[in-house]
Amino acid sequence: MSRDLPNDPAVEAVVTALPKISLHCHLIGSVQAATVMDLARKHGVDLGARTADDLYDHASYENLGEFLRVLDVVGSVVRDVEDFHRITYESLTDGGAAHGVLYREIHLSPPGHPGVPYPRLLAGVVAGMEDARADTGIDSRLVVGLCRNDSSTAAVELVETVIEHRIDEVLGIGLDYEEVKGPPHLFVEAFQLAGRAGLRRTAHSESGPPRHVLTLLDELGCERVDHGYHVVDDPEITARCVEERIPFTCTPVSSDIGRYSGSGDGTHHRIREMVDAGLCVTVDSDDPPMFGTDPTHDHRVLAHALGYGRDELAALTCNGVEATWLDDCDKAALARRVEEALAAVPDPTPVPTPVPTT
Repeated sequence: MSRDLPNDPAVEAVVTALPKISLHCHLIGSVQAATVMDLARKHGVDLGARTADDLYDHASYENLGEFLRVLDVVGSVVRDVEDFHRITYESLTDGGAAHGVLYREIHLSPPGHPGVPYPRLLAGVVAGMEDARADTGIDSRLVVGLCRNDSSTAAVELVETVIEHRIDEVLGIGLDYEEVKGPPHLFVEAFQLAGRAGLRRTAHSESGPPRHVLTLLDELGCERVDHGYHVVDDPEITARCVEERIPFTCTPVSSDIGRYSGSGDGTHHRIREMVDAGLCVTVDSDDPPMFGTDPTHDHRVLAHALGYGRDELAALTCNGVEATWLDDCDKAALARRVEEALAAVPDPTPVPTPVPTT
């Protein structure tokens, strides 16, 4: 969980140079604290005594309710096209390309911005995506998140809105917020509607039982699972997911703080179990500044906790390419970019001294 890790130049060389694929990063959770303060002043929102230094209390997010409360505060100050352009651009550049992210499927949460019309939100985000691509080369698409804390009717209505305003940048939908309040079976209708419209589907599953993964696959038609650490508690479900190459988008730092993937002990043993079982695991940062992390740091903590080196971390990146929702042509182009970038990643593994032959 902590950034207080050993200073290992070999690890730093690998995680810094490593190309990264980002499939589990929420736009609303990617807003830097200083930007939140700026936007609050712009819109006359009183944040009380909070400052940029203490807006995000990482340790308190062991309580999911407290994390979501702060997340809602952030969403409330992002209101106009310029705001959405700014937070998207900053997330993709300083929070993405600067850390070697070549491609991101941004999780966009319209319910987190009450009162903002979907077309306005979309216009600002897409403009930010285009400018980030022009300035840094980072490519991106969108996954629209449904809110579990809302009703199933609201979820259907949001999917209808997405379909009505369909653009190429929106590849699919997701499902987030509190799983205990919104188990996946409540959202079958919304997901089936999305499927009929050709939208791809994923959903968070971090605190529910392993059988929720079956609900996601068989009833909601999900092709990916966000988090999903509990899957390894059921060998049969794990075996099915291995066979079907179901991707799991893991977020080491946030999930460790939230006590989903390691009970807050920094061992990340659940992720190790998932990888060792043969599951298709990818790594991302969830809500980076809110949890005091970034794409490089999430790979850093795995390198230290699990002893992962260049090859293991590169495999996670390659899994990310496989798990994207890009079409075959764009996926092949991304794979070539990753291959080229990986060739430049140092391999600090000591080379054994050859044994002389006689």
